Amino acid sequence: MLAPLCLVAVAVAVSRPALLSSPTCSAVRRAPHACMAEGIKVDVRMQPKSSVALDIDIPEAVSKAVHAQVLSELGKTAKVDGFRKGKVPKEALIAKLGMERLKLATFEQLIDVAMAESGPQVPLQTCGDARLVGEVEDLAKKYEPGKPVSFSIEVDVIPQVPLEESMYEALQVSVEKEPFNQDAYDKALLTLREQNCDLEEAEGSYQAQEGNQLLIDMAGFSAKPDGGKGEPLPAVAGGEGVELHLKPGKFMPGLVEGLIGIRAGETRDITVTFPQRSSVPQLAGKAAVFEVSCSKVQRRILPEVDDAFAARVKTGMSCAELDEKLREGVEAESESNFRKAAHRKLEQALVKALPAEFEVPDTLLEQVSKDRFAGMLADAQQRGASEEQIKELITKENYARYLKMTAPMSAIQVKADFSLKEVARQQGLSVSRDAVEDELVSMQAQAMQRGEKFKESEARPRIEAQMEREMVLDWLQAGAALSSRHE
Repeated sequence: MLAPLCLVAVAVAVSRPALLSSPTCSAVRRAPHACMAEGIKVDVRMQPKSSVALDIDIPEAVSKAVHAQVLSELGKTAKVDGFRKGKVPKEALIAKLGMERLKLATFEQLIDVAMAESGPQVPLQTCGDARLVGEVEDLAKKYEPGKPVSFSIEVDVIPQVPLEESMYEALQVSVEKEPFNQDAYDKALLTLREQNCDLEEAEGSYQAQEGNQLLIDMAGFSAKPDGGKGEPLPAVAGGEGVELHLKPGKFMPGLVEGLIGIRAGETRDITVTFPQRSSVPQLAGKAAVFEVSCSKVQRRILPEVDDAFAARVKTGMSCAELDEKLREGVEAESESNFRKAAHRKLEQALVKALPAEFEVPDTLLEQVSKDRFAGMLADAQQRGASEEQIKELITKENYARYLKMTAPMSAIQVKADFSLKEVARQQGLSVSRDAVEDELVSMQAQAMQRGEKFKESEARPRIEAQMEREMVLDWLQAGAALSSRHE
């Protein structure tokens, strides 16, 4: 999604190779005097993919003034045998530095002067860096000090979105509507039964089975290279009187599996690896050994679904009322899925309504693809990919291939972002500050529960953009001609 954009002048940093790095030449890099810019002419040519070319003509007077300034500045710092600093004659300075280096330093300064002047002449809403057309060294070689010179700068610009209200006020889309999700209903009911189950202690030498519940004391230790127990882990990674449901995936991988078959009074050492996303960040991905002592093995007896069970879920609730609440929850999830599907269809329809010749800048396409690539790597890491596997993915070839593969999707996303912002502008839609603050607080609390860092400065623009996006799509949905069909 696009961050809020502001109007900026085209006088931005020009992308070009690093030029002279010596102290004598870096001394020239300073703000040009205002009088130097007089007479500079800037013409704008529209280019494909929402970019422009600035054809810049620098007259003889400006060229001479800049050349003289460069000589003056270099003369203040240049060390030439037989002369004091600041007293080096022009001919000796040129002989010391060489004409090619002097021309290059002068041409660089001419670019800066021209860019400073182009802003007031041609105010543009730009994105990305301006680019010098041609290699600066080649252009500098052709330049004759003190003579008129011309060159071109290219820069991507924010496009004007050709949208009129008639193009989006009644979009027609067809959205699939899910039938009642019985599986989700059954799963929710089973969860409630498990939460309100009866526990029956197993007798004798009964061996714990999957689905049983244990009452255990557990202490964690770092794993030594030979698999033995090392230093104790923080107290949060263990405890006394822990109730553990023997359900795979309920706790960290390997712990439940290692306790299948345990008996009351038995102690086992279980080797596990903490997941990459851990509530204790310093333990993420670390191998550990848990010393587990089992004091009870219990069978979980699920209650029958009747009024007595419903009353256990909530005092005074009947079975019929519980059924109604569960169905409301399933329907709410179905409506949420329908809304998401409708939003996707509306985005597609909005982009389709744009004229075929509408183009977006390569700068933004590449940024979207970079974000997608970073997201793909983050997902791989969360799924447990090792650092070596991640590094194998980060190659120039893989990245270039990914950019090419995702270019069509990135173009659609950027066009949709621009279009939605334009609709918001035309319709005066904006998210209130209070709503953004409430969402920030909620997101921060969720991040803390997951043991993740939360940077408000980074999260705020993303949250605000997402909330504005959803607001505009809801507005479009309210006015759209939606036809729903069951799957």
